Amino acid sequence: MKPRKGNQAISMKTCNHLKSLTKILGNTNKRFLFSCIKDLVLNGPALSRFSDDEYKPTRQDITQFMAAWFRYTEISREVWQGWLIEYCVDVLSSISSSSKSQIRHSTKSNVKYIYRYEVSFICGCEDNRLKAICEKSCPVYGEMQEKQREMREKEANRFHEPITLPIDHKAEDSRAPVKEIYLEQFEKALEFIRDNLKKGIAYKKIVTLLNEDGFKTRTGKRWKYPTLMTEVRKKDWS
Repeated sequence: MKPRKGNQAISMKTCNHLKSLTKILGNTNKRFLFSCIKDLVLNGPALSRFSDDEYKPTRQDITQFMAAWFRYTEISREVWQGWLIEYCVDVLSSISSSSKSQIRHSTKSNVKYIYRYEVSFICGCEDNRLKAICEKSCPVYGEMQEKQREMREKEANRFHEPITLPIDHKAEDSRAPVKEIYLEQFEKALEFIRDNLKKGIAYKKIVTLLNEDGFKTRTGKRWKYPTLMTEVRKKDWS
């Protein structure tokens, strides 16, 4: 797998990031260098793989994907967090308007979020939303296929539950302000919802996508249909 064509400096940086990552993994954990991870490290956000009407991953999408993968490897957070921060600054800044200091701060917040809520690494295999390279020979291909199937079944069961939309939201509004990590995740979730509504994606499908990507509500919980409809009505997006 070769780095994408483009800026030579960026190519050199991505190659160096891959070398550093390989060193972190070592011989014991080299099996965890899946094709999708290697692709993201070398090629970064390959937005050319997306059509104009498709949702394109944000810096946060890729950061959370990488952080969840690191958590899956069970390598100490203290060992790899510095690598991820520099990767985000050097590579993912190309799809972000944030400053380097803001990216560093945001990356740390995303790592805290992944660990606080024990976000699982579910790559999505060939259907991964980052359109990273996937190979069926991947050592966790079967495991990831099974995790995806289980997640879809859980979401399908939720949609069959009776839906009662909340009537009075004053109790929620009167709560103490959410922590910064909740607010950051929630604002990204709102952007995601708005973009998908513009594309005509069904509400229940949006709920599934929100949970698949690890987005949380304003209180740090998983998304449900009533919660989505409440936020949509508050924004007058319905």
